[in-house]
Amino acid sequence: MELNRVIKGDCISIMENLPDESIDKIFADPPYFGNQSRLKIKRTDGHSGGKFSTKKANWAFSKSLQYQFEFIYNWLEQCKRLLKKGSTIWVTGTYHSIGVINIVLQDLNFKILNDIILYKLNAPPNFKGSCFRACTETMLWAKRDKSGKTKFNYNTMKKLNKGRQMNNVWAYEAKKNSFLHPATKQEWILERVILASSVNNDLVLDPFGGSGTTAVVAKRLCRNFIIIEKDKEYCKLIEDRLNGKFDEKKGRRREQ
Repeated sequence: MELNRVIKGDCISIMENLPDESIDKIFADPPYFGNQSRLKIKRTDGHSGGKFSTKKANWAFSKSLQYQFEFIYNWLEQCKRLLKKGSTIWVTGTYHSIGVINIVLQDLNFKILNDIILYKLNAPPNFKGSCFRACTETMLWAKRDKSGKTKFNYNTMKKLNKGRQMNNVWAYEAKKNSFLHPATKQEWILERVILASSVNNDLVLDPFGGSGTTAVVAKRLCRNFIIIEKDKEYCKLIEDRLNGKFDEKKGRRREQ
């Protein structure tokens, strides 16, 4: 099996062709299915919030529950087959999607170890005053099943947390990175995820590659990786980032 590569295509179809128990850890940031093209807001104080556009990207559009269950079940089923004994998966989501992911993980007999709360200190306000300000995302950490010793580098996490046991709320200030991908996770999050549950030369799989932050961090931390991404432009961006052809600070490809 060829390592350290970016594969363009549908994640389920590609994972079906990878061998059983070949992956040491998985990080997945799948579509949240929480975006509506337009919303009508009605506040309880009698004032109308009017209509406003929330369109971000086609992959963010809401889908029926049946579609979500089938999609999430199919790719998580492949993840379970690919993970080695004792290995774990990290899956992110918002309130739109994390409930379905949680149910599917349990239905597939994953052992859920933790929920990690990503607390965005500088999250934008709810401008329409229609509900509470959304400041968090959830990341579920789960083991393939109950068998085998869980891969968890407890002392490494404690060291990163200045000698104290790390808790499950990770607070941070978001940085603008729209030049990469609208759902890009910051590198420090991937650093913690990868350091927490893998060792040097382990193989990390990301089924929803996006801008390739998983690959960039895995490479820096001496892990192998396989990244799957369906969009050819993002595949090119990942390759450019890995090959030093992208200026992260300026948000553009370097001049050749």
